[in-house]
Amino acid sequence: MYKKNQTGVGMFEVLVALFVLAIGVLGFSALQLRAVDATIEANDKTLAMNVARDLAERIRINRLSLEDYVNAINTRSFDTTCLIATPTSNSRPACNGATLARYDAGEIVQIAQNQGQQIVMADCHESTRTCIYVAWGHTNIANDNIASCMVAGSYVANAKCIVLEAF
Repeated sequence: MYKKNQTGVGMFEVLVALFVLAIGVLGFSALQLRAVDATIEANDKTLAMNVARDLAERIRINRLSLEDYVNAINTRSFDTTCLIATPTSNSRPACNGATLARYDAGEIVQIAQNQGQQIVMADCHESTRTCIYVAWGHTNIANDNIASCMVAGSYVANAKCIVLEAF
């Protein structure tokens, strides 16, 4: 038997196996990067939804001042006059519905800005309700301009925003 023609075949098989393994590892690395991006996106959506829910709950408490919330959020006109400078055990804030709405709006906008988000309130598409829009990243909804988030009731492609129908 001639074994001379068998030389080098084992080395070639090892190189092919290493090449296949390298492609698999590169694919797995790309999958991990996509998973990290998806996790970041999910975190951003969760933070935005929490801001929108917080605002919706504050509006539910102060229902009669919905228009004050809309105006305060969209015009960024806030009020802290109902805060007590030196509270005592029997102190009560001197707030009415409008000043409480402006105070709440200031807190919500500050929370959103601290998270790199923008928040506006506008009428929902083809509805009599008011929606809360929260955007982040490259999506700009400042000054009550929701066109970069939604058009005709549909999300804009690649928009980074959420919409919560509130009232």
